[in-house]
Amino acid sequence: MPMKRLIALLASLCLLSPANALDSDPVDQEIAAATLVKKGAEAPDFTCTTTDGRKLTLSELRGKVIVLYFFASSAPACFTEMKYLEKAVHQKLHDRQDIAVIGIGRGHTREEVVVLGGKNGLTFPLAADADKAVYNRYFSAFVPRLVVVDKKGHICHLQSGSRDYDGIVELVFVLEKELRKSS
Repeated sequence: MPMKRLIALLASLCLLSPANALDSDPVDQEIAAATLVKKGAEAPDFTCTTTDGRKLTLSELRGKVIVLYFFASSAPACFTEMKYLEKAVHQKLHDRQDIAVIGIGRGHTREEVVVLGGKNGLTFPLAADADKAVYNRYFSAFVPRLVVVDKKGHICHLQSGSRDYDGIVELVFVLEKELRKSS
């Protein structure tokens, strides 16, 4: 089976799984209530500083597909998922000019994020969000959280909770679709 077809099949299975359904499950309801943004809405703008000292403003990245990964050391599963994000997304697509992956450390200082990134072998840009100002524009609780912003600046995908490899398969499917679209 060709790889793209396999990825599409796996992604569709992830989408159909009961664990992903936002129905009457109390946990899913809590996650939905703590999600302050919606698919299709313009992504809230923010400026942050990456661990290498670069200022990054979301609106200035318009024309690129942006992956925002909100994490915290209080949820160790974030780092397993981030390693998948590093390998399956960033390493494979980092030469493209139309995509950016950014990890945002909710409640972490720059120094903490530098250590966490180094310890986990992450090479995509990481930014500290010590006062949770960026995080609070998107969510009020829970990590990890993943947001994909399309080339026009709208949210096209939201993911909550660590889903390790399954979540990355779904993300790859979404990114392939979005990267095929023109600006």
